[in-house]
Amino acid sequence: MTAEKQNIVVIGDAETCTGFRLAGVREAYPLEGREAEKKLSEIIGEQKAGIVIINERLVQELDFRLGKSIERIAKPVVIAVPDKRGPSSEAESLKALIARALGFELIK
Repeated sequence: MTAEKQNIVVIGDAETCTGFRLAGVREAYPLEGREAEKKLSEIIGEQKAGIVIINERLVQELDFRLGKSIERIAKPVVIAVPDKRGPSSEAESLKALIARALGFELIK
């Protein structure tokens, strides 16, 4: 049985997208506001991405229902990263993200 290759997708500001493109990510969308939300919904619906990397501030601005659905789904894993202004005070820690994705704490 062959495993299907999963894409990494980036949604964020231009700088974040450029950085991830330089690192080899092929799908990067420099979007903000409702356009970013629409693209995220589309990517989740297609179920072709394994990981979605999105700016923290965009996650904080998401519609409540979309935010809740991200918390419930196992795939794709949605990872919020800081933008050029740095981490926000409301950002979920990496440890909490991993625990939520796996269902248990990896590091105590």
